[in-house]
Amino acid sequence: MGCVHIVGCGKFGQRALEFYASEMPEQNLVLVDAENENLTAAADLLDKSGVKFSTSTQDAVAYLVGLLKDEERFRDDWIIPTVPLHLAFAVLTEVTGRRRLQWLRKPVLPNLFSGERDEIYSSLADFLCPANCPQPRRYCFYTKVKRRVSLLRRLADLDYQVAGEKLPSIILPSTQIGPGLGGFPLRRLLRIVDFVQKRCSGALLFSTACRCHGVTNILAAEKQVPND
Repeated sequence: MGCVHIVGCGKFGQRALEFYASEMPEQNLVLVDAENENLTAAADLLDKSGVKFSTSTQDAVAYLVGLLKDEERFRDDWIIPTVPLHLAFAVLTEVTGRRRLQWLRKPVLPNLFSGERDEIYSSLADFLCPANCPQPRRYCFYTKVKRRVSLLRRLADLDYQVAGEKLPSIILPSTQIGPGLGGFPLRRLLRIVDFVQKRCSGALLFSTACRCHGVTNILAAEKQVPND
């Protein structure tokens, strides 16, 4: 694993900070947060552990877009998104220049709730998952009930239509790094951005998800340039 970028050092980033401080103190970190107060608290925590880190007060979306533009340097680095928004989707809209769309109706997914930026959150669990869940492939860690289909598969097969056409569903898989902590290598997002720009001119569904939990947005189609 290359450098790890923890994007967001507030409430949700504390778990990531504590994990690396206690379990992987040899890992080089970059702490990203626009709030100096959050960075100061994060730095105080890591200073006591001996973890090597640097900081950035750049906006989360602008920061990640910058990493994408320098892909040769950062492609093997990992991103831990702990900001309260669908970060990968926000980056996708910024890079492609395409806007997000509102849902015309609720998709057929389990345990839905909506966010403030037209995102839909879904989960196989209707309970608060334990922090130490290792995400077993074939059964639920908490209930021990056999899992027939992962959320990743349900999102891939999602049938959501606009104007009679089924939208393609693209998923950025989140890999479990530690208990209750997920992220993705930058190269994974790079491949998706490249695919969308070259192969997907129409509207599409975009999700970031693990086997049990996910967040989904709709990306608008490319603007059509009128012929002269």
